[in-house]
Amino acid sequence: MVSVLTACGGGGGSNASTPLFSTSGSSSTSTGSSGTSSSGTTTVTSNASGSVVLSLSSDTISASQPGTVTAVVKDSAGLPIAGALIQFSLSGTGATALAGLAPESALTDASGQAATTLTPLSGATTGAAYVSASADTAAGTLTARKAFSVSATNVSLSGVSLSPSSINGYNTASINISVAGASSTTPVTVNVSSTCTTTGKATISPTSLTLTGSSGSVTYQDKGCGSATGSGSATDRVSVQIVGTTQQRYADLTVAAPVTQGIQYVSVDNPTICLVGTGCPSVANVVFKVVDQTGAAQQGVLVDFSLSNSAATLGSTSGVTASDGQVSVAVASKSTPTPIRVAALVHGTSLQTVSNTLTISGGLPVAGDDSRHNGISFAPTKYGLNGNADGDYAVLSLHLTDRYGAPAVNGTVVNLVSDGGTVVPAYCVTTDGACNVKLVVTNPRPQTGRVHVVAYANGQEYFVDTDGDGIHDNGESYEDVAAAVCLDKNENDSCDVTEFIVGDINAPDVGNGAWDSGGGAFARLQRTLYFTSTAYAPRLYAASGGVCTNVLATNTDLTVAMSGAARASIQFCVRDANSDADTLYGGNPIATGSTIVGTPTMANAEVTISNSPVPSVLIGPTVHTLTVKNTSTTSPQPALSSGTADLTFNMDGNTFTLRNVVTITP
Repeated sequence: MVSVLTACGGGGGSNASTPLFSTSGSSSTSTGSSGTSSSGTTTVTSNASGSVVLSLSSDTISASQPGTVTAVVKDSAGLPIAGALIQFSLSGTGATALAGLAPESALTDASGQAATTLTPLSGATTGAAYVSASADTAAGTLTARKAFSVSATNVSLSGVSLSPSSINGYNTASINISVAGASSTTPVTVNVSSTCTTTGKATISPTSLTLTGSSGSVTYQDKGCGSATGSGSATDRVSVQIVGTTQQRYADLTVAAPVTQGIQYVSVDNPTICLVGTGCPSVANVVFKVVDQTGAAQQGVLVDFSLSNSAATLGSTSGVTASDGQVSVAVASKSTPTPIRVAALVHGTSLQTVSNTLTISGGLPVAGDDSRHNGISFAPTKYGLNGNADGDYAVLSLHLTDRYGAPAVNGTVVNLVSDGGTVVPAYCVTTDGACNVKLVVTNPRPQTGRVHVVAYANGQEYFVDTDGDGIHDNGESYEDVAAAVCLDKNENDSCDVTEFIVGDINAPDVGNGAWDSGGGAFARLQRTLYFTSTAYAPRLYAASGGVCTNVLATNTDLTVAMSGAARASIQFCVRDANSDADTLYGGNPIATGSTIVGTPTMANAEVTISNSPVPSVLIGPTVHTLTVKNTSTTSPQPALSSGTADLTFNMDGNTFTLRNVVTITP
């Protein structure tokens, strides 16, 4: 830089904290290690710590063309300084009445730059002033300034019109703008916006327009503005403003709602709802959506609802679509199971659709006096358990059904009580009407070997629905089931006091005289299983007509008379060794799965025995058919010789053989 000495009456030293400035032309000035240079629209001020570079987008500003003031701060190495505080200000006679700065301070960015906008004040006349930018450095404050002038242009916004002023959905309109005072040397910039453009329901292109003549236009494109308010059409206010001024004008555009093109089924929150009064969800919400010709959602459309049958009720017969185009309606079940559909019709049109995958199903388990009307059942994987082996078990599979033959509602709780072994767990919760528990062989072990298990759940009494409305009406017959649950240990079909579990202890064997719904009745069922004796040999009893008797089998009962035939058979009955169940209950069976093998003592004889292994479905002492077959291949076939047969029993690993117990005669 050219060194300039400043003195009073002679030479003097430089003042580093008071830099000199150049304010016109392209001259440059410096003082010691601090100085200022100016060229065109840029001014540079520097000292030992760095420099401030100030620039203007134009030396002349007007209402239609504000100026941008940019300051760049650099260190002594010429690298940008980020985060430096820049203070912008105006100076000169009448400067504060001539123009304004926004903002008046800023921090430099990564490139060391900060900017502000220089705008003529409303009503400003022609004039000039300085704009300055100051930054603090280690060597003092650096301030760069630049002169600017204000051009007093008589610019005005003379008019805004729409062509057409009313459009159909998704159509376009032209926004026509008229100004006065614009020219190629004093262009005017206007910004254009509207209410619907701010919500994405319309677009304006371009949104900013620079005019050098008296008029110009931009294009308005509807994007569903007509449905934004939920009414049939919308009035979109268009705003046009001259940049840098308060001059603004408006025009209202009427935008019709898009044409409704269709209605769609969307979803249902509960595809399966339960019968009313069952304690599980009996209401579903069905959702539909209305769309326009572009597939976009339509707000504010009235939709009418109806049902395919009368087995349910609607929460409302109509609804209005929300901003997402969706509308929902509640469907509440009654007392009849059925598939059901909701029809949705766009009001005043033929546009219609129906819901899908909605059904009413699942009531309380039905409570009846016998298996024809009782909705609870359970079956063990085996009836005869090994009573001498702790841990042997049978799985009890429970099934609960409502009065229509459908699975009882999910979540129905079934309790179980036994007088022997352990029920694990002592309750179960149904899914699709079913659940499982185990009966495990443990103490206590009843002396008779007979273990009684009762399962029960809250249900609804069976009734004869003579009018088919799914509701018990006065005069319709019903089964008034016992008001208590008991474990009938002595199998006398009566509830003794010591057998009572839950319910009305004062009337355990009779009903309450009223039809019970809503879980007021007990659906229940009792089964008898056997902790069989496997420690001792089983006993043989006579059978008559395929039924066990209470008479021990004699030699006559166990004699097979071939009478020259190729095969002959007898029947006998098998009980386990526990005689405590004989008198009252007719004895107990041997363990499920036990095998019985017959071994003849003579040649050419084969013995087969039915029900071996003992099937899991057989209850009580088992009847077996023993068949002797002559296997000789000689022709003519000779008669068998006299002999006997042994019976060997394998009961869960315990083996017993009854020698020569069967007699075979020719």
